[in-house]
Amino acid sequence: MAATSDMGVLLRFYASKQKSPFILYSSFVDYVKRYAAKNVEEQAELVPYLGDPVPQLEKAFEPLIQSKQIAIIDTNPAKKAIFVTGYYNAIFAERYKEIKSNATVPFPTIQDMPKQTPSEVLIKSEYTEIIFDLLKNQKPDDKNLYAIIVPMNLPSIIFPGNVPVSVLVNASLEKMQHMLEKDEYHDYYLKKLRMSNPGKEISVKNFFSQFVKSPEEALQSLKNSADCFYFWGQLCYFIKQDYEKVKDFTQEDVNVLQAVAISEIVTSFYKNESAKNLQQENALKSVQNHMKMPPYFFTMDGILKFTDAKGVPLQGQYKDEALKEFLQKETTDAMANELPNLLVFKTASGARYFIYKEKVFPLVIRMCNELHDTINDELTREWYEVLKNYDKKPEMLDEAAFNQRLEHEVEKLNPVLYALLNATFLSVLNVEMARTNKVGNSANLFLGDNLLPYSTLLMLNRQTILANAKILLPFWYTIPFFSWLMGLFNKKPAKKKKKASHAVYQSESAGDSSEERKSASHKSESRKDALVSAAKKVESNIVPEGSTIERELNSYKKQWNRMLTKQAYLNLTEDVNSLIRDYMRKILRTISGQSFTIDRIQDLAETLCKTPNMQKITDQDSLYVYVQLYMIYLVKNL
Repeated sequence: MAATSDMGVLLRFYASKQKSPFILYSSFVDYVKRYAAKNVEEQAELVPYLGDPVPQLEKAFEPLIQSKQIAIIDTNPAKKAIFVTGYYNAIFAERYKEIKSNATVPFPTIQDMPKQTPSEVLIKSEYTEIIFDLLKNQKPDDKNLYAIIVPMNLPSIIFPGNVPVSVLVNASLEKMQHMLEKDEYHDYYLKKLRMSNPGKEISVKNFFSQFVKSPEEALQSLKNSADCFYFWGQLCYFIKQDYEKVKDFTQEDVNVLQAVAISEIVTSFYKNESAKNLQQENALKSVQNHMKMPPYFFTMDGILKFTDAKGVPLQGQYKDEALKEFLQKETTDAMANELPNLLVFKTASGARYFIYKEKVFPLVIRMCNELHDTINDELTREWYEVLKNYDKKPEMLDEAAFNQRLEHEVEKLNPVLYALLNATFLSVLNVEMARTNKVGNSANLFLGDNLLPYSTLLMLNRQTILANAKILLPFWYTIPFFSWLMGLFNKKPAKKKKKASHAVYQSESAGDSSEERKSASHKSESRKDALVSAAKKVESNIVPEGSTIERELNSYKKQWNRMLTKQAYLNLTEDVNSLIRDYMRKILRTISGQSFTIDRIQDLAETLCKTPNMQKITDQDSLYVYVQLYMIYLVKNL
């Protein structure tokens, strides 16, 4: 053995050398002193043990006693001894090797240990707890010795920590298999199972035959098959039920009942794990479904806020590692010459979004349509002011400058759209969808290998905007010579930046309002301010980066309101808005700024969308988002 200063290792080595878990305290002190003198050059940590090692040993023994690796027996000071738990780890590990080769070898029990063994060295626990813990996260070591308490007053099973729990599980299955191989037991329990499961005779026979022939395969099927849980539970119950009638157990009976107890709790564990896996699988499917719903692009924070149909957060229904694996798989796995299903893009601010590839083109087209009116109105107003000042801008005369201006506007007004249009995957996705004729590419965004000009994407015409701006001008601007002459004298110089000035005004009638009136309105104002502040905070979480709540309202309104005529469209919009306003008037009487959260808004929106009038609208998903946005809009503008 290599030189070491670890007292736990030295104790186990000395106990094995003495062939006993009980070693005299004085003998070990002498051994340590000699060991330190011999190995101090190799291990400098042994220096404290060269003189009187007792104080240093007592200090080293404290953590070993607390972790149940040793126990000090000092009932007789002259024969003070140390019990080394690790001594039995090696002995009982050999016993489990024997059981693997011969199922009739009994489990080691507490009766196999000396009567003077200190009880505090054993980690005692009910089999329902200890097996669950070991199956979840066992870290094999040669320090711990478990005493597994089983029911029916059976002897506790001793299980060394250096043996994998799978060895104990397989040993239990092999013991049950050994019993059921016998003709009298085989036919009897098979018949009981078949009688208890009418209509499932074939499944029962397959399960029973598989277990009797190969317990390891039966254990594997136990992890994956729902029927197996039920059959296992019944088989264990039938065996225990028959043995309850027996008064005096033989060693073989004890062996079987211990094995049944272990097998039963293993069945319960895998049944529980299967339920968790199913829950996690369903939760990840819900995540996928959410990501295919408006607004189609989500940050990681947005994904973590998804809820199920009952409003319960999905995050607690799956492990964080499982979500990461799911997203990793979705963003990397792909067929030959195709992009993965889930794409990732970043905006200029560094925000990272996920979007399914079949939603990219519909989203781009929708966002372009939304920006059409906004940019058109903005440029019309701006160019009107420029023309009114007898001035011109490059984008008014040059198509390239016009497209450059439109690109700038898109970048400013909708960073998500700008990031998508400049994403490296967009051209590849265009080719892929054109080749595979996939749904979602109804409009081509490319001309050859190049993205269409922004004027084409936004359906904006430079000359039309210029003409609309000119129409707003007074009539004399259209008379060529007169317009030129007026421009010559009236053209304003370039505007200079003006320094901001601050003025403080006092109302002459301010003194007329009483302090009582101010105090009465203060509480109402503070509550309103709190609600407005909460609404703005929620708005920042629900409105995508670079967009506004008004723009989002307009976008979702166009999705759920599909009326063809203008008047019907306006009427339906007003009806829905009125319902939301009336509903919010009642809610605002009791709600506070602290309780006005995104979860609360979602609950209110869900309740309102389930009313009979709202149920008549077909696109419930878009309506649900619209209701949330409109509620925030109302409170924000109180």
